[in-house]
Amino acid sequence: MIWISINLFNRKKRNINSSNINKNLKRAFNAIKEEFEDHLNAINENTGEIQANYEFMCRLDSKIDKLNEKIEEIQFFMKNVTEEDDDKQELQKSLLYKNIFLTNKEKEVFLAIYTLAEEKGPILYNSIAKRIGISEFVAREYVTNLIEKGVPIIKKYIESEVYIDIEKNFKHVQAKENIIGISENMARRFSN
Repeated sequence: MIWISINLFNRKKRNINSSNINKNLKRAFNAIKEEFEDHLNAINENTGEIQANYEFMCRLDSKIDKLNEKIEEIQFFMKNVTEEDDDKQELQKSLLYKNIFLTNKEKEVFLAIYTLAEEKGPILYNSIAKRIGISEFVAREYVTNLIEKGVPIIKKYIESEVYIDIEKNFKHVQAKENIIGISENMARRFSN
């Protein structure tokens, strides 16, 4: 009987141990399950946050695209306005210059300045005089006449020497519209 009692006791002990082990395993699995559920909830929350951030970024990209379109419109508008202003200024200058009437000798002096300055940059009075075959004093007088009649002559003083040139914008307008009225014969004489 002792043997049976010991056997029963051992079985109960095993059942108790088995039952304790089962309970412990259930608790451990439940704890793991809870941790997994917590992680799953955290992942779902992060996924929702990521999705919200993604949607926000998409809206932000859309707004940036719209801003870029507006900026391009403004740039095109400003470009057209400045081009119109440049065209208006050039037209006003050409109309202003249309009232310039020069004698043939003044045209020759102008053409001498124009061609020599194109070749060499700003020139001296003696270069004009040699090119046309007049004295330096007379060349100075003709340059003064050109300035008084509205031809935009630029004088630069370098080491007490006077260098003469024609304003670049005027050169451009003259080349396009021949405001001074230089004949082909006169132009050919100076190109040789």
